[in-house]
Amino acid sequence: MPAENYEKIEFLSEGAVLRGRLYRPAGTTGDVPVIVMAHGFSVLAAWLDDWATDFAQAGFAVLLFDHRNFGDSDGEPRYGFDNLLQIRGYRDAINFLETQHGIDQQKIAVWGESATSLVVQFIGVFDDRVRAVVAFTPVCGNTNTVFDTSNEKFDWLIENWSDLDLSTVPARQLAVRMCRLHEGEGPVVVEGGAAVSYVTWMRKKYPSDWSNQVFILQRKLEAQFNEPRLPAKHLKVPTLFVIATDDQVPACELSTNRQCFESIKAPKQLLEITGGHFGLAYRGTEPYRQTLSASIAFLRGTFSEK
Repeated sequence: MPAENYEKIEFLSEGAVLRGRLYRPAGTTGDVPVIVMAHGFSVLAAWLDDWATDFAQAGFAVLLFDHRNFGDSDGEPRYGFDNLLQIRGYRDAINFLETQHGIDQQKIAVWGESATSLVVQFIGVFDDRVRAVVAFTPVCGNTNTVFDTSNEKFDWLIENWSDLDLSTVPARQLAVRMCRLHEGEGPVVVEGGAAVSYVTWMRKKYPSDWSNQVFILQRKLEAQFNEPRLPAKHLKVPTLFVIATDDQVPACELSTNRQCFESIKAPKQLLEITGGHFGLAYRGTEPYRQTLSASIAFLRGTFSEK
């Protein structure tokens, strides 16, 4: 799809301007389903252009944006990772879509990869405008993760996710590095050569202001919006999990991801692939093709029932 088939967009979220792209499928009339997408832990929206392009070619509109503090979006501190503000960013992206022509407001899917897979699970529970959730290489925890049997924490999250005044709860900054490059300071989040190769490849493909330095913003709350064990069992909309059986990220441990998937009570599909945590970044590979086909089929099937 040529570049002119998307338009640059921006919308306001919690006092910051978030920026991205709105892709529209060519040659369509009437309202079309839409996929809301944002990038994973420390990467950039532009790195997902292949996915957005391919989804648009399959007949979906796509709103792809940079999380607050990253890429083209505003916000401070730069490269500050905040789960709650990212959840609110998806909320406000959907608000923006309500102002756009040609979008079927009854057919909104949210898509997230890696850390953002957790964000889309939360917004899939919190926001009843969401009709489908797609989670690539989800972050569900590891063998030490204990899944809650009580709903007490989640009830607090539901009550406070949208309206809690964050100015009353200042965030502490934890400096980390995304991968083992010499840039930045702090512990490395994702060890191994696959992460370095992925970042090196994407920086060449999409020159940008990507940073290996990330600041995890931590607030002292009664419950946390980054607890992977919490949202899945509360999902009520059709959900697709794409799990890498050889995922290198400790928080994406295979048996825990499977347990997380099994906890979903809504209609659900599971696709297990090989290629590691970053395998889906490489267009034209078998994991990419397999996952693209499954994602399109899942979304078409889900929306055909609406």
